Amino acid sequence: MTVRMCGAIATVVFVLSGVVRADDESADILRQKVELEKIQKDVDAGQRRLDSLEAEQGKVLKAIGKYDERIASDRQVLRRLNKQLSQLQADIKRGDSLLNAYREQYDRRQRRYLGNIRQFYALARKPMKAFTADPNEELEYNRKIVYLTALADFESGTVRDASAMVDQSAVQLGDMSDRQKQISTLKKERETSRALGESQKQRQEKSLDQLRRKSMAEADRVISLRQAAEEMQNILERLEKARLSRPTPQADKGPSAFAALQGKLLAPCRGKIVVNFGEQVDPVTRLRSFSPGVSIRARPGADIDCVASGTVAYSGNLRGYGNFVIINHDHQFYSTYAGLGEILVSEGQFVASRTRLGRAAKDGVVRFELRNGREPLDPVKWIQIESL
Repeated sequence: MTVRMCGAIATVVFVLSGVVRADDESADILRQKVELEKIQKDVDAGQRRLDSLEAEQGKVLKAIGKYDERIASDRQVLRRLNKQLSQLQADIKRGDSLLNAYREQYDRRQRRYLGNIRQFYALARKPMKAFTADPNEELEYNRKIVYLTALADFESGTVRDASAMVDQSAVQLGDMSDRQKQISTLKKERETSRALGESQKQRQEKSLDQLRRKSMAEADRVISLRQAAEEMQNILERLEKARLSRPTPQADKGPSAFAALQGKLLAPCRGKIVVNFGEQVDPVTRLRSFSPGVSIRARPGADIDCVASGTVAYSGNLRGYGNFVIINHDHQFYSTYAGLGEILVSEGQFVASRTRLGRAAKDGVVRFELRNGREPLDPVKWIQIESL
């Protein structure tokens, strides 16, 4: 039962109080017609709130669609980056193997080159005999010198080539490593973007879920208000018939003893106030509404007691609102107790203060209102807070 619903219950208080107060039934009927018009206005306002909620749902759905596009784009980019990273990792592995092979080749060629140089110097420093002794020996010596010189020049070239291949392979491997780091950074950024988008989408989906629940609750409330309007119309017809069929006795116009109880009343039950009296702002739709009473969250099945002595003006179920009780205090002040799972008093019964009126329903939420005639009163200013 919402804050608006409490207001509708307050409307019923005055329909029923018109029966109990017995002042001028003709004037009461006129007032009830005004209250009926208010309910009808509430129905129209509820329909406008439904339209507003539907428009808000459209905005949230549009935002969710944008987040879906963003997440899909991030996933596509991530797939491409992962593919590039896999290819780079394979290329780096091959490049690393190739670099090791080039280094081994370079080491072999360098060792061979150095070995040839050592042979050349060893041969060059060998003491020579007189060439006249054996001319062929001189020719052999010269051939070795020429061969070793040519071989050293050749090996020197292969060493330079191997060194160049090692350097080139190392540069390529370094470029691939740098590219891998860049792609890894881009991947982290996209993963962060995707995670943020998914988080924002989840928040929007929660907001959409809240809006849908609000819409369902508002639709139920509008239906309940329409049902209450029909019920009130029936009550008006009965009041009109009663007014025409019999005179109305004059009510006692003396001062009300209930007024002296302000700040001294005990709460109808122990619990926590979850809806305060007065102006309320919906946290989702930001729509404003007025609560003519308070909602107290008690334990399910908790005893609900009358705050002061009086007469039961109404005890029963009103279509769309469930079980509730109205107590008439001195034909001027009224207290209402809605959200009851069980009612223990009957209409017309006199009840003393702290008489058990009923028990809380399964949700434990009890709507409690105080009225001075048509004026809603803040229950917090009348009850002892420590009694909650």
